Amino acid sequence: MKAWLGRLSLRYKLTLAALAVEAVMLSFLIANGVHLTTRSLQQQAEQRVTEIAKTLGAALLAPLMQQDDASVRDIVETLQHDGGLEMIEVRDRNDRAVYQAGGGGDATDFRRVQPIELAGQRYGEVGLVLSGDFIREARARYLQQSLVIAAIALLLTGILLALSAGAVVRRFVALTRASKRMAQGDLDVKLTGDGEDEIGQLVDTFNRMAESVRFNVERAHENEARFHAIADYTHDLEFWLSPQGKLLWINPSVERMLGYSVDECVGKMNFPNDVIHLEDRTAAEFQLRQALRGTSGQGYTLRVCRKEGGHFWASVNWQPIHDYSGVYQGIRASIHSIDDLKATEANLRTAINELRTAESLQSRYLEETEQERARLVSLLSAMNLGILFVAADGRVIYHNPAFSRMWMIDPQAELIGLPVHEVLAQSASTLVQPDHFSRHLLSVLKKPDLSDNFEIQMTDGRIITELDYPVRDREGRFIGHLWIYEDVTRERQTADQLVYLAERDALTGLYNRHRFQQELARTMLETDRRQTQCAVMFFDLDEFKTINDSYGHRAGDALLIRVAGEIGALVRRDEVLARLGGDEFAILLPAVQGNEAEVLADRVLRTISQIPFHFEGHKLRLTTSLGIAYYPAHAADADDLVARADLAMYQAKDAGKNTWRVYRADNAADSEMRSRLSWGERISNALDKSLLQLHFQGVYRTEDGSLSHLEALVRMDDEHHPGQLILPALFIQQAERNSRILDIDRWVIGDVLRRLAECPAVPAIAVNLSGRSLSEPGLPQFISNALRESGINPRRLIVEITETAAVSDLLDAQRMIEALRQLGCGVCLDDFGVGFASFAYLKHLHVDTIKIDGLFIRDLPNDRDNQVFVKAMVSVALGLGKSVVAEYVEDGETLALLRRFGVDLAQGYHLDRPIADHPALRG
Repeated sequence: MKAWLGRLSLRYKLTLAALAVEAVMLSFLIANGVHLTTRSLQQQAEQRVTEIAKTLGAALLAPLMQQDDASVRDIVETLQHDGGLEMIEVRDRNDRAVYQAGGGGDATDFRRVQPIELAGQRYGEVGLVLSGDFIREARARYLQQSLVIAAIALLLTGILLALSAGAVVRRFVALTRASKRMAQGDLDVKLTGDGEDEIGQLVDTFNRMAESVRFNVERAHENEARFHAIADYTHDLEFWLSPQGKLLWINPSVERMLGYSVDECVGKMNFPNDVIHLEDRTAAEFQLRQALRGTSGQGYTLRVCRKEGGHFWASVNWQPIHDYSGVYQGIRASIHSIDDLKATEANLRTAINELRTAESLQSRYLEETEQERARLVSLLSAMNLGILFVAADGRVIYHNPAFSRMWMIDPQAELIGLPVHEVLAQSASTLVQPDHFSRHLLSVLKKPDLSDNFEIQMTDGRIITELDYPVRDREGRFIGHLWIYEDVTRERQTADQLVYLAERDALTGLYNRHRFQQELARTMLETDRRQTQCAVMFFDLDEFKTINDSYGHRAGDALLIRVAGEIGALVRRDEVLARLGGDEFAILLPAVQGNEAEVLADRVLRTISQIPFHFEGHKLRLTTSLGIAYYPAHAADADDLVARADLAMYQAKDAGKNTWRVYRADNAADSEMRSRLSWGERISNALDKSLLQLHFQGVYRTEDGSLSHLEALVRMDDEHHPGQLILPALFIQQAERNSRILDIDRWVIGDVLRRLAECPAVPAIAVNLSGRSLSEPGLPQFISNALRESGINPRRLIVEITETAAVSDLLDAQRMIEALRQLGCGVCLDDFGVGFASFAYLKHLHVDTIKIDGLFIRDLPNDRDNQVFVKAMVSVALGLGKSVVAEYVEDGETLALLRRFGVDLAQGYHLDRPIADHPALRG
């Protein structure tokens, strides 16, 4: 039935529907009419039977009261025939049936029982049954007539509907066809036949709708084209997931970014889960489930894998998609590569860490800077240098207390911010040349350059130096001046004193050998220039050593001072008197004429012999031997001239002393001179050609026999006999005469320090210093520089000074020993005991070690006297806190005896022999 209806056209469907509706309505109308008619007839029948019952009751009251059954019967029969009653039954008051006519009837008949009463007295009752056939007949007639009328109405309605629905259906068919054409993509459909009726309005509405659809479709096509232009060619990867997480669309960027095609992603993959890095997949799937619930998000970072391998960091943004009605359609997401951002973040983190480190360092540096500033302020405040910072505008921005003290400015005065000339105007000091200083000040303020050292002399005798340093910032811009003031008054006095000490003999105040040689060279040049002659006089005190040893160094020093004073009074202003060392003196006479030198020699001899010298109750008589040599008559250079004056002095001694001699070139003198000159040349060649070498002998501890240190002993290679060595006894004395001993001492010290620097494991080495070097003022500085340059511990260098040299020039020896001790070097007094007053000297010579002269050690086991001397020397030395070395130990018995005496160290052939390649040098 349903299929059949589905095949019918709209016209027939409308007709059938209308007829069905009309049939249903007619059925309802007929049924209602039948119901109403039946009800009306029933009411009429009930009303009638009620009326008949009441009438009959009234008619039967009397007969019943009279119990007249015949009258009752007559009345009932009459009424039954006239009233159409089907049954009548009369009962009296005793419920006796008086009369009954007719049957009982069926259920459709109408029944009525009417009591018969009068004044409350019941006399019986009458029961009536009215037949209901008339109602059924009337209902049948009504139904028949209604059905005929309904059939006619349905027929007419069908005809009218068929006629009217045709036109309507045709217009609907046109709408249908137009709709199909639109559905097939023909958007240019337009219907005709619009009118004022509903269908006309529908056609008009359809046309407007078609136009709107055509416009919207065109806009949709344009929007779709724009969407694809944007989405398909965007740099990021864009995709659309359904609410169930199925990939609905993805742009072509997926192939560029991941290597997968669009078809692979849509059809063959569980996108995006399959492209998420395994380590990030669990968290990403949870986030995806949250997103598919309709939430939006951005900036979610994960790693995305490429098809060919590898991965990159990406940022994912997503938002839900709804249609026009608000129905949730899924999420649209984008994947953006943030590899560069991650690299930037990594660099940023690195930079932040570096920045934090730099900030930490900056804080630390700031703290250290503050501490450094505090230390600097403390340092500047503690300095003896006056510090003044002046800004570029000439105003003071800092000064330390030393500046105020130096310029005698009130320490409480506020100087910061004042112009520099106002600051200096507050000084209580008076300048010797104020105008000169003012011009200098203006000049310095005008030019931002480093100025030369400027001396400011005060009227109180002070000398202040000013040094200007320009101050510049990091970019090199000039920002002010730094003025450093130093009170050099004491330094100048000290410098003058040092110059005096460098040129003067410390004991007598006369020129020393160094200054004498300078004056001699200058005088000889002047002599050559003026074509004149000069003379050199050498003299020493006869038997001075005996006096010195007998009465002590104080007597010898007093004698030398007296001689210097007396002879100094004899020489003229242009003549030079010098003490060369010990008891040797020299006089330089420039532009000498005639016999002036001989006359002066007589006066010197006579003056010295007449010196009344008394010491501790002893009267001492002095004599001298003096030699004279002329330039250029006797020599061509300074060394020859000095050597010939020296020879002349020895010629005077050979003549009996207490006399003078002019150099005489006899055979003996020439021979000695040639010998001395030959040795001088050989020593010079040895120094120039590296013919000097060192041998080393060990110094051992007597307690356990371990090595304490080495002693360096100089040797000279014989250039005339290769392979042979010249011992120092043959050339050291000659070197001392011509001053080359100073060069030898420096060479020895330099070579020893070089060996110590090359091998830190080499023990300390002792070097022997000549007597001439004691008066050399530059030697301590030479040793200090050499120690600093080599970088060795000064304690590894031990300097040995002979007792004889120390006693002959005690002040020079004391200065040298003190200088060496300040450097940190060890000092040993060699050949101890040879002088008569050794113990007295020991108190004044602050040495670390004494070395007992071999004279007392040889044959010690068999020499009782020497044993007494050695015991005494050891006892005194140990009592003064000095260690003791014994030399010339040649047998075990001597070593055992020394050990028993308390000697600390020993050296000698029994223990070690001097060799160049000592095992200790190899570390």
